[in-house]
Amino acid sequence: MISRIATTLFCTVAPLALFAQSVELRSSDNFINVEGEIVGYNGVMVQVQTSVGVVAVPASEVICFGDACNDVIASNPFGLTASAFQGIDAGQSAAAPAATAAASDELTVGFSAPEYAGLHRTVTGAYAVTTSTSTRVELTAVGELLLQNPNTGDAASLALSANDTTADITIGAVSLNGTAPVAYATPSAWAQGSDLTHQLLGLKSFSVIAAPNAGISEISINDLARIYAGEVTNWSQIGGSDVAVLPLQLPPNSEIGTEVQRLVMAPAGKEIAGNVLTMSDEAGVSASINQFPGSVSIVSSALANEALVVDVTGTCGIALAPTTFNVISGDYALVRPIMATYNMPANTGLIAEVFDFASSTIAQGLLVNEGFLDHSATMLDSAEKNARLSSLLEASFDEAQRGAAAQMFQVLFDAERLSPTMTGGAASGPEGAWNRAMLINLLNLLENDETASREIIFVGHGESSAGSAAAIDASAAAAAAFKTLLEDVAASTLAAQNISVSSYGFGNVGPSTCVDGQVAGSEYTRVEVWIR
Repeated sequence: MISRIATTLFCTVAPLALFAQSVELRSSDNFINVEGEIVGYNGVMVQVQTSVGVVAVPASEVICFGDACNDVIASNPFGLTASAFQGIDAGQSAAAPAATAAASDELTVGFSAPEYAGLHRTVTGAYAVTTSTSTRVELTAVGELLLQNPNTGDAASLALSANDTTADITIGAVSLNGTAPVAYATPSAWAQGSDLTHQLLGLKSFSVIAAPNAGISEISINDLARIYAGEVTNWSQIGGSDVAVLPLQLPPNSEIGTEVQRLVMAPAGKEIAGNVLTMSDEAGVSASINQFPGSVSIVSSALANEALVVDVTGTCGIALAPTTFNVISGDYALVRPIMATYNMPANTGLIAEVFDFASSTIAQGLLVNEGFLDHSATMLDSAEKNARLSSLLEASFDEAQRGAAAQMFQVLFDAERLSPTMTGGAASGPEGAWNRAMLINLLNLLENDETASREIIFVGHGESSAGSAAAIDASAAAAAAFKTLLEDVAASTLAAQNISVSSYGFGNVGPSTCVDGQVAGSEYTRVEVWIR
């Protein structure tokens, strides 16, 4: 058997069993533990016929146990060799595997703001009541979650951290702007990884509201940071009216104040100036924007006066409003991803299984009542899609872009864009967490009858310092990697629903948002999901 997230991401379809003997494929940390008959290999993933269906696991991360291992390697039609595995132990029988010590976790969880305790209670409570996996779950009267995998013996507990201690896991807002080190080299790493650094639990957003006489309809995050740092003092400095800027803020130690510092100021490397006018609550800030000439503030989108909201632009100048689709797709720059950040690594996959549940349709429905956005997969308004494609007909392109633009118009003309949108190539921990949740959203959608007999299209967009042709190639490669990943992890669903998968890369032609990854020096690519 394998863990719940592995089951979600690895179930696949393969040819009929070719070998009558069972093997056991087990990772050294026991996170992957699969028994059955090897029925396929695609150069990366080994397909195994198990008692719960066909499962695919990365060959390089597992040891093959059992007498049948050498038999399969000696004669198979799909090019599987001993070097593909982490190791071979043909002396062990899959029916009686070598004893391995069960892994365990005793982790504590803390919160950067009190409201996130409610998010945690909702997710863990719903998981304890509704989970249908083999994991044994108990939620104690003091809010401690106890987990055990009866197949491996792995056990874990997740308790609330004491106020005077540092938690092993912190739940709070995490920025997708700025820079961060590489955590995952490929899409399969964050999809299959057992040593996750972050997981997405909930989603909110900020909106920028400005006085009408400021004379702006859009503003960049960098200019926002400059305003609060005291570097921009007149709206005319950033294309607005000749009016003095009056920034308003909530107390720096408040939830919103802390998140503005983390999500807006820190990525720009700036601090809020000491003379910024501070108000006690968001309602007061919102009311004051209409009263104070030249005023501006950053507030929760849920509390923003829509008449005063201005669009936010990224580095490429694309301006976006904080619509639900723009936020849950990650196109809008001021998203507030609420993530579980691991301050120490987990030894089991049991805690990750709990936090993955936050992206389930059950949990998303409950979290809406807690004030979070439902980030389940949804479809972009057709008029907005058509406007984006129509803009290709009026744009100026170089030679490489012209061919990509023509192909983009043709491929997507009769398709619709879905909200799951991911980071291609090397990803930071927060980006990998975002990708993982978006993949779960996509997998949930593929189970619906409405997707039957349709085509999923992965579409890459990106920039390259080597020019348009290189950007197109890089984005095509990133999209192709996601196509391979989906075909590996959801092959059974794709086959049952008669869903085909394709991929394209259009480089720097017609992006929906600016291309700014956290990993410094990487050729960053956004991968959109379309359906037709």
